Amino acid sequence: MPGFGEDSFCFDEIVPYLNDFELKIVDYRPTLDKFIFPFISLRTFTKQLVADNNILKEDKIIGHSMGGYFAFSVRELTGAQICMIAAFSDPQKLYHFFPTFPRSTQLNIISGFLKTNYLKSFLLNKIKDEKIKKVQEAVMENFKTFSNLQLAKMMEMNYEKKIISSYPNPLRIHDVNDKVIKAPDEPFTSISGGHFCLNLYPKETYLKQWQIS
Repeated sequence: MPGFGEDSFCFDEIVPYLNDFELKIVDYRPTLDKFIFPFISLRTFTKQLVADNNILKEDKIIGHSMGGYFAFSVRELTGAQICMIAAFSDPQKLYHFFPTFPRSTQLNIISGFLKTNYLKSFLLNKIKDEKIKKVQEAVMENFKTFSNLQLAKMMEMNYEKKIISSYPNPLRIHDVNDKVIKAPDEPFTSISGGHFCLNLYPKETYLKQWQIS
């Protein structure tokens, strides 16, 4: 499950290490289109996502960033095993570029500001690591493959309360230096590479995931 505005490319570097599995990259857009903004919630969205993609308890889900948030919610519905990479189950862990109240982020997304070259240059200039900058640029370019309303619907789900789960803490892989999402309060496996550790250190990220017997 990719992150906000991401596509299958976010897993390109780690896929070669997963060749023993039958892989499916989830595309959120068809499911997002079934909802009217702002009438969408994490639970209703993930319930529809499970139905649209026939997600079963036997599946193993890798979620990056917001994809980990979705995976956590999907686990509540299916009991599937998950791995959260640079992800969150508490939206309060997100660093917001715009004030969260009033929800100016929503207005900026709907207006198309999120896709402007101005914002892309502004944010990329803040990144010193060239490898991280390259991945971030690809993500921001990919925003253009989503409609403004699709992105706004995704962002709407980031204003909900922390998910309280009855399941044990899942495998969380996180870099404490992640500039997009703060480290979880729950136990996690530490890694380098910031928010894009799976792109910059795919082998190391893979080796930290569950071992399949």
